[in-house]
Amino acid sequence: MRRRGQVPKKDQHQHSPGFFKRMRDLPPQEQERVLANDERFQRLPPERQQMVRERLRRWNALRPEDKERMRERQEIFESLSPQQRQEARALFPKWQSLEPERRKEVMGAFRRLRSLPPGEREPFLSSLEIQGHFTPEERGLLGRMNRLLPESRSEPSYEPDE
Repeated sequence: MRRRGQVPKKDQHQHSPGFFKRMRDLPPQEQERVLANDERFQRLPPERQQMVRERLRRWNALRPEDKERMRERQEIFESLSPQQRQEARALFPKWQSLEPERRKEVMGAFRRLRSLPPGEREPFLSSLEIQGHFTPEERGLLGRMNRLLPESRSEPSYEPDE
């Protein structure tokens, strides 16, 4: 039961989707000023406020190339359908469970895969290079990641006769 004047929990701390994107592009002093003046942020429990500040601190400490890589990942994730997002969320723990060096290798192969035209992705995944370098589990992970890319669905695409 809600008390009079209390904001419903669901709506209590909602910011527009671009709020934190804009925050991360501000200098740290400006971030702190915005947070200090933001009513929604001030209504957050202290633990949640601390978590937001910590995430911004970690973001601010990243190298520019790491920030760019994270922005790219976020853009890709935001372009996915709800079903694809669910699949990406299911893939993440599997990728996370790999040893750090293997995660780098898989991510490097995924970046290469992503840079290829759609028609070259499946042959790349079936190549001797990939077959010899990755375990069956890692190849399965790459295959599932491939299906998240635009124009890389598991069903055959229509190609008109020339």
